[in-house]
Amino acid sequence: MAKLESGNTYKITDLFKDNRHIIIPDLQRDYCWGDKSHGDSNNDLVTAFLQNLKNIFKEDRHIKLGMIYAYEYPLNSDRIYLCDGQQRITTLFLILGIINRQFIKNNIANKDVRKCLISEVELNDDREPRLLYAIRESTLYFLSDLVCNFFLKDIDYKVSDIKKQNWYFREYNLDPTIQSMISAMEIIEYEIENHDDLQGFAEFILNKISFFYFDMKNRETGEDMFVVINTTGEPLTSTENIKPLLIGNIIDEKQREEASNIWEKWEKYFWENRSEKEHEADNGLNKFFIFYWQIKLLQEKQWKEKKSSEINPFQLFSQTSEIKPNEENTTSILSDDLNKIKSISEIDRYFNAYKDLYIEISQNAMNRKIINNITDLDLKKPHFLRDLPINIILPLIQFKVKYPEGPIYFFLRRLRKNFFDQKWETRKNNYVDWRHVLQLIDKSDNIDNLLTYSEGFNFKEIPNIPNNVKKWFNTEEKLKAKLKEQNRETIESWEDSQIFMGDISFLFQVFLKRHEGITNNFSNLNKEFTDITITDTHFDYLQKIKMEELQHCMDTYNNMTQNPLFKVLEIRFNRVNHLWAGNWSFGRDYFDYKRWHKKHTKLIYQNWVYYIICEILNNEADIDKILKTYIQNIFSQSSKMFFETDLALDGIYDFKQLELNLENKSKSENNNGFYHWNGFLWHYLLAIYEPTKKIDFEIIFDLFDRQKNRYKIGNQFIWTKEYYDKKIKTFDLMENSNWLNWQKIKDNETELQDAFVNQREEKIKFLYEKSFDL
Repeated sequence: MAKLESGNTYKITDLFKDNRHIIIPDLQRDYCWGDKSHGDSNNDLVTAFLQNLKNIFKEDRHIKLGMIYAYEYPLNSDRIYLCDGQQRITTLFLILGIINRQFIKNNIANKDVRKCLISEVELNDDREPRLLYAIRESTLYFLSDLVCNFFLKDIDYKVSDIKKQNWYFREYNLDPTIQSMISAMEIIEYEIENHDDLQGFAEFILNKISFFYFDMKNRETGEDMFVVINTTGEPLTSTENIKPLLIGNIIDEKQREEASNIWEKWEKYFWENRSEKEHEADNGLNKFFIFYWQIKLLQEKQWKEKKSSEINPFQLFSQTSEIKPNEENTTSILSDDLNKIKSISEIDRYFNAYKDLYIEISQNAMNRKIINNITDLDLKKPHFLRDLPINIILPLIQFKVKYPEGPIYFFLRRLRKNFFDQKWETRKNNYVDWRHVLQLIDKSDNIDNLLTYSEGFNFKEIPNIPNNVKKWFNTEEKLKAKLKEQNRETIESWEDSQIFMGDISFLFQVFLKRHEGITNNFSNLNKEFTDITITDTHFDYLQKIKMEELQHCMDTYNNMTQNPLFKVLEIRFNRVNHLWAGNWSFGRDYFDYKRWHKKHTKLIYQNWVYYIICEILNNEADIDKILKTYIQNIFSQSSKMFFETDLALDGIYDFKQLELNLENKSKSENNNGFYHWNGFLWHYLLAIYEPTKKIDFEIIFDLFDRQKNRYKIGNQFIWTKEYYDKKIKTFDLMENSNWLNWQKIKDNETELQDAFVNQREEKIKFLYEKSFDL
């Protein structure tokens, strides 16, 4: 059989002959010409298609029905996969099927029509018709049943009775292609039932309709081409419905062709850059349109009768009158402005910005690093842009529209800080909403002006959103800008810290608190120091701070937070004025339960961070000594509160008194918290003595032998959080007197038990003395 050659024209009888099958591949969508929603309001696509064919038949002329794109797979297999032409070929196949039924009904023999439906070999073997749908199995089976049990059978029932037949399965009702085919056949049946020259019309379809054939060679090329082909038979998605809105009203043919090419450029881009789970360009293109309208409307959601929903680009592109204010925006878009917004050239500006944005991020390691600070996304393909927070992606798009040749790096850094200003409670007063950032971009004259913009006047009002534009270039930003004139790389490295994310105001706070005369001692350490609001009134003083002083301050901070002793302070217990209370504390009358924010602990220790840094800056003190002294103070004050025993800082301690207090407290009411608190103190000792050990901070403490009323300190164990799962482990570092060895001692071996507890007690005493050996 002759192979189909690219560039040649072929008739239906050429396509459906010998062993050849036409296959609709899974990359295609459903057949839809039978759907009532397609076509214009007065006509459906099948009726219009049939009427057009009838008129040409009456004129007795040939017609070329455009180009079909396809590929053969496997090679030399006679299985032709369509990339374009699905709707036309399927409709012609259904027309031939209905015609064949009329021939059978009227006792007319026409083997040519029959051969185009199914070959004799297949009819007696696998019953595969000429047209196969690989989109889903139900469609595949239905076509086989339709040809063999309806098109070829002399049975007196109509298309409307197909669903009553025993070969029609219930699952066919869920297949949109099958339902559209049935609707199309009902139309065809009605249109040709009383045709006065059905044989002539069949001959016309078989031999006077032809197609240009283009061989795509393989599936990969076919998929790439699929998105740039203008077909009318797809079940229209939201973005495809938009296409006629943007292009259909263009009268000038050349301009319409240019607009169509632009649309195909968009579709091709989003097809090539779809996610692994997507099989079309629609999701990417639709998301881009949503971004576009969010920018143009300065609103995140669409509103109707005070109810919000996701932005619907189709509805917005369909509007012809002005867009009125709503619950999210007090401005309106007049019809003249709306026409400009809906112009394909305007949308293309934003598309080019969107496309360039990915290139600039993907090809610049510094930009990638900043994006990774903000969110954990795979930056290998452009579809990651869809998942960026809108207060990042929307300003970036607008920036590239305003400054297409300008680098995004410095603006992206500023957006990162703004993003975390909103995310972190203590910084929210500095956050500038993305709607105002978009306006700020429009009002700026150049990139430098954008980064230093501080006026904040004549901005559109956004309901429930404060106008914080003046905070965009606040005192901190002014100080950093001045420092960056000579030390940009250093300052940016500080900003890049996962702890700060652009905000290094704590450095200025250290100097400002010193300037305000806050006393730096242990007494004040137990008071809450509220950060001083840095305003322009402080600028003159702060700008005089030398870079060397700031560098020393930052180095001190880094050394302190990297010190193993620092980890001792990250335990999951509660702080009230720098005293510590467990969540089961017996002292419930004295302590409120306020759990630490563990994720950003280093930002919370502002009192003692200030104390320690200032102490070092003032006296060049030793970090280890300061941290140990600080922990000693907590240890001492806590012991007074809970054990009514003073733990002297010189390491001298009355352990007998402690054991007596242990017994008294353990016999008191609500003593469970006491056990935990007691163990917590020993955790301090262990952590200080072995700071390099990664002790699990999610821990509880208890007396491991309560039945014998052992109140020695050696009778305490530190359990990990796995205690709750009954997987008891210990990190108490007690060597041969640990939990596993205790389990080996039998209940009746009291002497061994006593020796074990005493051995543990001696170890704890050693740890105490060693830990506070300054």
